[in-house]
Amino acid sequence: MKQFLPALLLLSALNASAQWRHQPHYWEAGVMLGVTSYSGDITAKRIDLQELRPGYGAFVRYHVSKHFAFKGHVYGGTISGDDKYSPVKAPRSIKFGTSIFEVATSLEWHMFGRDRFTGTGLHNFFITPYAFAGVGVTFADANAEYYGPPERRDDLLVVPIPEEGLKSTFLLAPVGGGLRLDFYERFIVGLEGGFRPVFSDDIDGVSKNGNPKSNDWYYFFGATISYVLTGPDY
Repeated sequence: MKQFLPALLLLSALNASAQWRHQPHYWEAGVMLGVTSYSGDITAKRIDLQELRPGYGAFVRYHVSKHFAFKGHVYGGTISGDDKYSPVKAPRSIKFGTSIFEVATSLEWHMFGRDRFTGTGLHNFFITPYAFAGVGVTFADANAEYYGPPERRDDLLVVPIPEEGLKSTFLLAPVGGGLRLDFYERFIVGLEGGFRPVFSDDIDGVSKNGNPKSNDWYYFFGATISYVLTGPDY
């Protein structure tokens, strides 16, 4: 019995070590390239295809299980809007453009997540959709301008443009989803889209000249590619 106990402890330790080696704890880092869109006081539709602008960024992701991961990212790009695309707002003649710089973290739920490797060390090819929600900060400094007839400026504008006292730093809550294709031991590609409520009406540089009670949004849609940095050594 005394000889059996050490052997049992050794076997348990080896088994625990083997299980840990197969746990899906790993880091990945990648880039995103896509487009941005905006919804607010200077837009004709919720998503105006005429105002799509380039977006890009980088991210790191830590997988704590097959189904959950934490992601931190830095995204940038531009958003813009113009009254001329709206039959209702066109007479007001306001347009804007701004660069955006976003820093955020989020929790992801990978619905059909699997172990990346089999028990014998072979890579599992799989596709899984995922959803995410998080919190972050966006920096923007909108340049809004009136380009209509000078003689109608006072009739169309409530206050002069550029409006005073608008914020340039915004709290945001990124929410969205994507699709991941785990096709190789070290590389993963995907598609991702999400919307960003910024809890403010200031990101487009227009508030009092629009609807101060309706907050602005913006969106990111893009393709991602990432490289697996760490993981079990098979």
